[in-house]
Amino acid sequence: MTFRIPHSAFRILVAFWRLNVAEELQYRANFVASVLGTLFSMATALLTLALFFHHTTTLGGWDYWQIVVLLGVFNALTGVIEAVLRPGIGQLAGEVRSGELDLVLVKPVDAQGFVSFRRVDIWRFTDVVLGLGLAGYALFRLGHTPSLAQLAAFGLSLAAAAVVVYAIWVVLMSLAFWFVSVENIAVLFDAVYEGARYPASAYPGALRFLFVYLIPIAWTTTIPASALTGRLRPEIALVAAGVAAVAFALARALWRAALRRYSGASG
Repeated sequence: MTFRIPHSAFRILVAFWRLNVAEELQYRANFVASVLGTLFSMATALLTLALFFHHTTTLGGWDYWQIVVLLGVFNALTGVIEAVLRPGIGQLAGEVRSGELDLVLVKPVDAQGFVSFRRVDIWRFTDVVLGLGLAGYALFRLGHTPSLAQLAAFGLSLAAAAVVVYAIWVVLMSLAFWFVSVENIAVLFDAVYEGARYPASAYPGALRFLFVYLIPIAWTTTIPASALTGRLRPEIALVAAGVAAVAFALARALWRAALRRYSGASG
C-alpha cells in the first residue's frame, strides 16, 4: 500500500517540478490574478455568512467567528487542491481516454505518485497563506489563543485533512478507468467538497452521516477548525490521522485495481 519512489524516481519528479516552476515564473501576472480571485471568493463567502447570521446567532452550534476559522481552513485546503492536485491527478481522466497514461507507466516511478505530484501551480499556494491568515484573524476576534496542544492537534488534523482530500481525488479519478468517456470528473469532487465549507453539525442527520462516515468531508475542515478553536479535545487529531490512513489505504487499493483495467492506447 506504500508508494515505491526510488531515488531515481524522485529525481525525475524534482526535474519536472523545476521545469514547472520555471514555466510558472514566466507568468507572474498569474500571482496577482490568483490573489485577487482568492480574496473575491473569501469576500463572497463572508458575505454569505453575514446573511446567515443576520437571522441567527449560531449555525450548527458554531458562532460567526468560529465558522470564519473553518472558512480559513477550507480556503487553505482549497489552495492545496488547486496548487497540487488539480494540475496533476486532475488530468488523469483525459490521459486514460487518450492512452497518454502509457507515457507515465513506462517511467521508473510509482504511477500514482507521479500522476499526483508531477505538476504544481505555485501561485495557488497563496490561497494556503490567505486561508491560514483568515483563520488567525478570526481567532484574534474570538479572543482565543490556542495552546501548544491545540496547535499540534490542528497541524496533525490539517495534514490528515490533506490526505483525506487527496484520497477522495484518487477515488474519483480512478473511476475514469471504468467509465472512460466521463468528462469533467473533477466536477464531482468540487460538488462534494463544497459541503466542507460549513461545519458538519449544520447539516441534517442523513447528510451529517454521509459527510462523517461515507464521504469523510467533515474530517477535512470541521475537525481541524474544532481543534484550533478548542471545541474538541486535542486527542481527536489522532483519530483524524487514523481516518486519513484508512482513506489513503482504500484509495491506494482502488487505484491498483483500476490500473489493472487499463489497456493502454491500443485498447
